[in-house]
Parts: sequence; C-alpha cells; structure tokens
Amino acid sequence: MRQEYPHRPYHLSSLSEKVALPVWLLVFLLAGSASASDFFPNLSYAHLQDAKSLLDRGDLDNAIREFRVAIRLQPDNADAHYNLGYALGRKGDLDGAIDAYREAIRLKPDDQDFAEPHFNLAYALGQKGDLDGAIAAWRAAIRLKPKDTEARKNLRIALSKKGNLERVIAAWREAIRLRPDHALAYFSLGLALGQKGDTEDEIAAWREVIRLQPDDAVAHMSLGLALGQKGDLDGEIAAYREVIRLKQNDPDYAGAHFNLAYALTQKGDLEGALAAWRSGIRLKPDDVAAREKTEIALRKDRDLDRVIARWRKAIRIHPDDAPTYFSLGVALGQGGDIDGQIAAYREAIRLKPHDPEYADAYHLLGQALAQKGAWREAIDVYVALVRIQPDDEGVQLRLSEAHRHLGLAHLDKRELGKAIEEFGLTLQLNPSDQEAKRALQSALLFMKTQPR
Repeated sequence: MRQEYPHRPYHLSSLSEKVALPVWLLVFLLAGSASASDFFPNLSYAHLQDAKSLLDRGDLDNAIREFRVAIRLQPDNADAHYNLGYALGRKGDLDGAIDAYREAIRLKPDDQDFAEPHFNLAYALGQKGDLDGAIAAWRAAIRLKPKDTEARKNLRIALSKKGNLERVIAAWREAIRLRPDHALAYFSLGLALGQKGDTEDEIAAWREVIRLQPDDAVAHMSLGLALGQKGDLDGEIAAYREVIRLKQNDPDYAGAHFNLAYALTQKGDLEGALAAWRSGIRLKPDDVAAREKTEIALRKDRDLDRVIARWRKAIRIHPDDAPTYFSLGVALGQGGDIDGQIAAYREAIRLKPHDPEYADAYHLLGQALAQKGAWREAIDVYVALVRIQPDDEGVQLRLSEAHRHLGLAHLDKRELGKAIEEFGLTLQLNPSDQEAKRALQSALLFMKTQPR
C-alpha cells in the first residue's frame, strides 16, 4: 500500500548540532490549557498505527476495528478510510471496501500521491460487475498518474468489455485517412487497438507515431509492451533501451529499466538484467510493484546461484576489488540473502570510501538495512551518503524517513524521550512530514499522561 513521503532539502550542517525542538513544540510542551478534543487526531494516529500493525500480521478483524476507531476520532483522515477499505477488501466485503475508498477519494480528490484508492476502487467495482464505475475509476487514476501502464491496461480491458472500441478505432482511422501525418491520431489508434487486443495493428500504429515523432518516449514504451505481448523479445528490448536513452535520468520512466530487466531475464542475459534492475531502483526505489515483478523473475533464474558463485570466486582471486563486492551484493539481494547483501555492500564501501562512483552501494545498503529494520544503522549510511551527494533530495528524504521509522520504533516501546528526539530530527530534515508531526504529537500526549 502506498505511503506519502513529501520532499524537502536537507542541510548537512544540522547533523553536527544538538537537536533543538521548534518553538511551536516548546509552547505545546509548556501549555496546560489544551482541551481533550485537541488531542483526537493524535489518538486517531495511535489507533491507525496499531491497525496497520495488525493488518501486517493478517489480523483483519482487529485491524478493521482499530481503523474504525481511528476514523471515529478523526473522520477526515483519508489514510484511515483507505486502509479500512483495503482491509475490508481482503476480508471479502466489497461493498464496505467501495464505500471506504470513495470516502478516501472524497477527502483527497486530486492528490497525485494518493492515487491508490482510485486503483483499488476500480478493482473492487470490476469485481462487482460495475463496468461503468470501474471505467470512471480507472480514468480518474490515469488523470492522477498518466504514465501508469497498469491503469491503462485495465482501462483497456474494461472498455473492451463495454464494446465501445470498434467505433473508436473507426473514428481514428478516418482521422488518419483525412490527415496521414496526424501523430496524435496514430497515438490514440494505438491505445484503442491495444485495448482491443489487436497487437499487430497496434505495433504498426506505434511505429507510425515514432516515425512522425522519433523522440516520443511514451510511444517507444508502448511499442515495447506490444512487442513483448507478441513475443518479440529483441524488439521489446530495443524499444525499452530507446526509452532509457531518451529519458535515462527520469524517475517517471523507471518502469522502462524494470521492463528491460524482465525482458533480459527471459532472454537469459542475467548480468544485463541485474544492471537494468539496479538502474531502475536508483531512479525509483519505492516502485514496489515493478521491482517485485523483476525480482521474482531474477530469483527464478537458475543461473543466479552460478552468478553468485562466480562473484565469490572472483573475490577470492581479487579480494580488494570493490566492483566485484558490489555485484555480489546485488546478486545476493536478488536471492533474498539480506545479511549477505549487507556484508557485500559494506565491503565495497570500505574499499571505496566516500567515492561518488559507489553511491549506489550506499543506496542499496541503506535499503537493505531498512528492510531488516536496522534503522539506526540505516541512518548512519544515509548520513554518509548525504556527504557524497549533498544535493540529492532523494537521499535527504530517505534519511528523514529513517529517523521517522526509528522514532516510531521508540514510540512502540514507549521510549518517549528518544521518540521525540527522532521525530524532531525528521522535522528538521522535512518540515512538511505530516506523519512525523502526528507521531510527535502522540508522543507528547503520552508524555503528558504519564504519572509524575
């Protein structure tokens, strides 16, 4: 399930200074006149966190109960409504899930970072057989995330079931007959043909778009997807590589890297797949769905053990070769060996300390430590990475997230002083982090209620 992480720059100098709580926080601590109703959002947040923990453990009934309590305390909490919908959907209560998703969308109708309720609403309505509702939900999702290929694919399926495609296709063919150089008409025709499942004609339409607009990355991406459906791996790979050439540093096109990795895996080029996967996670480390698809394919590849064995042999021969440790770390990560992955990345960094060329090793080490729940160690890694890449907002964001997660871990243990310190650091790094603000307020509320 998607989480919200706002971006703000981080200044390294603040790390060397003693944590100073903001003035509004000191006022909050000293004030004694706040009414109980002022704390409802904080209590709601505490119930929401408990509900998410229960949901992660598969305890759906108690998670649903806690989500409902959170909503009673804070009815305008869109995240609580969305998570309630998710839990109800897993429970099989489609009507309840649909109502919850719609309320979440009502509260945050145009938030591009909150598109997931539209996706899940569309799935639920489709399961209920409400094609018109599903089509509307998919269109709303695409309006917020216009480059999301999953949403476009599902919209095509829903429209195909409605039987509108033949008329649409005929209209675009007529537009092309009247104006043969109309790139937008070919583009729309390609989308419609893809919805219909006419792969050959769809491919021809995308090739025409590219002939008229050679730098249209979306057309190259769509061509790659269509060629993949046809089984033309070489053509698919070439199309994704062209997307990457055109948009190599654009996080919105990280999917091209992941799709390339998946296609190369099918082709048997595991090393090329690993390189593409690595470049994809560098651009968009939080794209869980795309990463998962590639990781599953790589893990299933029978050559992975051979690759790991080859890197280990190379290390025995050249024990001071940092690139080999890095490659071993990536391969071990694909095999699910988190501890081995961490050790390999640490060794690569030891051999190449403070080297900007090895920033990816810091990135992946930080992610592996976070996956393990070692938040303090992850913070140390991200602090080192900030020194290497001081202008990289993504690194600064990950550092603030790590402080927030460490604060939540302290809060769960009721280590309130430590929790408050970590949330204070989070807000120094990212003053607009609403989750950290709510967590800080909850910690302060717990502190105020402790016996003196």
